[in-house]
Amino acid sequence: MKKADNLRVESVDPSAFYFTYISLGLTMLKLISESRKNVTKLAVIGNEIRGSKMKKILVVGDFISGSGLTQVIFNVFGRFPVNDCKIDVVGYGNDPERTTDRKCNELGWSIHRTPSVTKNPLKHWQWWKTFFKQHNYDIAYFNYSSSWNYLPVVYAKRYGKVKEVVCHSHNSYFSHEFSNQLLMRGLSVVNNHGKKIFNKYADIKIATSKEAARWMFNDDKDVFISINGIDIPKFAFSMENRQEIRKRLELSDNTKLIGFVGVLQERKNPLFALKVFADYHKLNPNSKFLMLGKGTLKEQINKEILQMGIQDSVIQYDFVADVNRWYSAMDALLFPSKYEGFGLVALEAQISNLLVISSNINVQEIFVTDNIKRMVNMNVDSWSEELKSGLKTNRNRDYLDKKVKPFSIDNQSKKIQGLILH
Repeated sequence: MKKADNLRVESVDPSAFYFTYISLGLTMLKLISESRKNVTKLAVIGNEIRGSKMKKILVVGDFISGSGLTQVIFNVFGRFPVNDCKIDVVGYGNDPERTTDRKCNELGWSIHRTPSVTKNPLKHWQWWKTFFKQHNYDIAYFNYSSSWNYLPVVYAKRYGKVKEVVCHSHNSYFSHEFSNQLLMRGLSVVNNHGKKIFNKYADIKIATSKEAARWMFNDDKDVFISINGIDIPKFAFSMENRQEIRKRLELSDNTKLIGFVGVLQERKNPLFALKVFADYHKLNPNSKFLMLGKGTLKEQINKEILQMGIQDSVIQYDFVADVNRWYSAMDALLFPSKYEGFGLVALEAQISNLLVISSNINVQEIFVTDNIKRMVNMNVDSWSEELKSGLKTNRNRDYLDKKVKPFSIDNQSKKIQGLILH
C-alpha cells in the first residue's frame, strides 16, 4: 500500500461551509430568476416577431348572395391560415339579406361596404380615398370583372401605402351591358384605359382563364392563371340529397327537373333557358324548371312565364345556401351563357355527374367530362332536342370522375397562398 506524500488534513469550519452554501443558493436563485425573465422577454419578442409576420390582407369583391365570384372568394380565402394573416373585406355589391356579411363574421373577417359606383361614382371613389387613408394593409386583393373602376387600385398605392396590390380577373366581358350604345362605347374607352392602370399598379396579376386575362390585362403575359377551385366532395352526387330536396319540392321520382343556376342578367341568358324548357315541356309535360338566382331580369322572366302559361311548372328561388345539394335533385342543367370568366356552375354540375347542356362559350376549361354537351348554336329547337335525347338515358351518377380532381379548391387556395404570402 502506497503512502500519500505530504498529505494534510485540515478541519473545516461548519459556519464557513453554511455561508458558502447559502451564497451559492442565492446565486442560483438569481440566475434562475434572470433566466425566467429572459424566457419571458424571448416569448414577448417571439410574439412581436410573429405579429410582424402576420399579413394584413384586404379582399375586395362583390359579396352578393348567390354570386359565383363571392363563392370563389370564400372558397379560396376561407382556407388561408388564420395564424398567418388577418383578413378584412370590402364589398362593392348590394346584398340586402346580409347573408354574405354573416358568413364573413363567421370567418372572423371585418366587412365594409362601398357606396354604389354606378349610382354615385364620385361618392364611391371618395369613400375609397378615405378608407385607404384610415387603414393600412400589406396586401390589397381586388376581384373584378372588368377594368373601368380602376381608381381604388390607384388609391391603394397612393393613400393606403399598400405593399402589394393583386388584381384578379373573373370575367371575359362586362358583368352588365347597357342598352345605351353611346354609354357602352364610353365605358369601353374607360375600360381600356383601366387595363393600362392595372398593368402599371398591380404587383401580381391573376385570372380565372386566359380569356379573362386578355380581357383585363390585354394579354396573358405575366398573368397567373388560377382556375376556380371547388370543394369536390361537397358537390358529389348524393341520393339522400336528391330524395330530400325532391320531396320538399313535391316531385315524383319520374318527374324531370331541369335547372338553371346563376344571376338573372343578360350575360347568363336566362330567358333563352326558359324558352328551351318551355319547348321541352310541350314534349314532356311531366317536367319542372328550377331557377336558382336573382337579378335585373327577374320581372321580365316572370312576365314570360305567365305568357307561356307554364307558371305551374316553374320553381324559383332567389338564393339557396346549399346549391351543391340541389344539383343532385336535378336531371339536367341548362348553361346558355353568352360569355364567362370561367363558368363555375357548369363545373360544379359535372362533379355531380349531372347532364349539362352548354353554349359554346370561349372558356374551354369547363368542358371537362362526358356529362357536358357543347351546343354550337343558340337555337331553341336544337337545345330542346338535345335535352330530350340526353334525358332518355338513365345515368349512373354515383361516382367521382377523375377528370375533375385537378379543380380541387384546396389545390387552388394553396397556389394563391404561395403566390401572395411569400
